[in-house]
This record gives sequence, C-alpha cells and structure tokens, in this order.
Amino acid sequence: MAFSAFTVGKQQVISFAVLLAAIAVTVLTLLSLLIQQPAIETDLLQRTRQALAESGLPTELVQFDGRDGVLTGTVAGEAEAELLQRIVSSVYGVRYVENRLIPVSASAAQPASLESPPLPILGLHTPSKQYQIEQIDLSAIQFEYSRAELDSSAVAALEQVLAELRKHPAMAIEVSAHTDHEGTALGNLTVSQARAEVVRNYLLSQGIEAKQVQAKGYGSTRPLAEPNTDAAQQNRRIEITVLKE
Repeated sequence: MAFSAFTVGKQQVISFAVLLAAIAVTVLTLLSLLIQQPAIETDLLQRTRQALAESGLPTELVQFDGRDGVLTGTVAGEAEAELLQRIVSSVYGVRYVENRLIPVSASAAQPASLESPPLPILGLHTPSKQYQIEQIDLSAIQFEYSRAELDSSAVAALEQVLAELRKHPAMAIEVSAHTDHEGTALGNLTVSQARAEVVRNYLLSQGIEAKQVQAKGYGSTRPLAEPNTDAAQQNRRIEITVLKE
C-alpha cells in the first residue's frame, strides 16, 4: 500500500509539473504575440498605404487590428470602394479586410468638376530652423517616384530625430512630406501623405509616443524653389517642425 501511495503521489506531482509547463508556454506565447502585434500592424499599414499611394488612391482610410484591416470613410463610388478593398486584401500578410466605406456619387463628391482643380502655390516656403531637431539634415530621406518606402540611408538620418525626441519627451513635432510639381495635385498630396506617415510610423516603431509625432503631406504646395529650375529637386523632401516644446 505504501508503494502504491508513493506511486500515485509521484504521478500527481508529474501531472502538476506538466500542467505548469503548459501554462508557462501559453503565457509566453501570448506575451510574444502582444509584443509583436504593434510591429505587425505598423508593417502592414506602411505596405498597404504604399500600395494605395502607388495606385493613386487615398491612404488614410485603412487601419489595422493585428492582421485584420478595416476600411472606413467616403469614396467616389462602388468601384473605388471595391478597388480599395481588393488592393488592401492583396498585400502579403493581410488576413481579412472589413469594408465599411460609404460610396457617394461623383457629382456629390465633386459638384463643380470631375477633375480636381490644381492646388494654389502661395509663394516659396521658408521652413522653421529655430530648434535643433528642425536643423537636422534629412536630405538622405529620398523616395523613388510615386513610392513611400524608407531605405537604410533614410533610417540612418532619422536616428538624430529619434535622439532629439528621446531627449525631449514633452516635445511634439510635425513630420511633413513634400513633392515636386510632377504628376497631379491630388496624386502628389496622396503620395506625400503616405511618405509622412511612413516616417511617423518608423519613429513610433522605435518607441516614440504617438502624441509626439503628427504626419502631414503637403504635395507640391510648399516649394523651396521655383519649378523647372536646377534647384527644384529640393522641393522633394521631408521636414520636421516643432509644434510644442
């Protein structure tokens, strides 16, 4: 009887140890998923918005919860809503896309004309250089035509921005993206917004708080130099502007 009782007790201890191991594995798996989720969402958001920008479609209508996307807002019609869903769904890694887009008629969306009028250019822009973070040379951040993707040179340039934001956690900035005058006004606005958001998302992925960084695309409306001149290449750029110290 003593031997049997010992055997039963040993089996119970082993069973309890196996149960604890299973619980530990489950907890570690859940923690790993929670840690990876923001990075997954940022990656999917960058790549889907890039795909939309390349197609000349609005980029701000898509958001992600893990690998599941949701499209919200108004679009010009059923065809555009379906196209948006198809492009987002085709991006590698996207699991499911919920389409909540509200189609409106072309006449309601653009009562005056089916073409977007050119945006006004209010003279040459003079960026603020008051703060150290505004003086950082970001000329290495360059994008291929109609694309919104950071290369290694761009990431290296952003290290200085990260250092300043970490040094001043109360600071809030605007990351603005600007294009030249090639392409349409609407297309330039769309792709510049996507580029600004790519930079913002990278900064957030490195631990910067969301409240510290805003993203804004200005298209070709804030040139540094006159179009069709040798200096016009400066118009394609990323700028940092301090909103709050």
